[in-house]
Amino acid sequence: MENSQKKETQTNNEKPIILAVDDVPEILRMVHLILKDKYKVYTLAQPEKLEELLKTLTPDLFLLDYCMPELDGFDLMPIIRSFPEHKETPVIYLTSVKSADFYNVAMRLGASDYIMKPVDADKLRETIGRHFT
Repeated sequence: MENSQKKETQTNNEKPIILAVDDVPEILRMVHLILKDKYKVYTLAQPEKLEELLKTLTPDLFLLDYCMPELDGFDLMPIIRSFPEHKETPVIYLTSVKSADFYNVAMRLGASDYIMKPVDADKLRETIGRHFT
């Protein structure tokens, strides 16, 4: 299938691209406000549209909410990894789940890290920054 749209990717002089996926618009706004100075932030409130979006956008890092009604963050990982350019792209989960089971499953699926909700701005910047050094 030919895609007539140009796929957006980071070039050398541009900010890294981050895609945040969360079903709560307030979380997406907060993440955007915290990160917009240093990163080009895209947000997606409808996780079921992720695959379509990835045909036109190549994020350098993903922030995924773990708990969403239709598709959770674990459901999104195989979609992300199905794109060859995202086999190694960092994925950071945003979660309020405090359990070793969550951590173990997330890491087994290929997550790079996780951040506990409510999200602390400094912790978010620091965790993401580790993946761009």
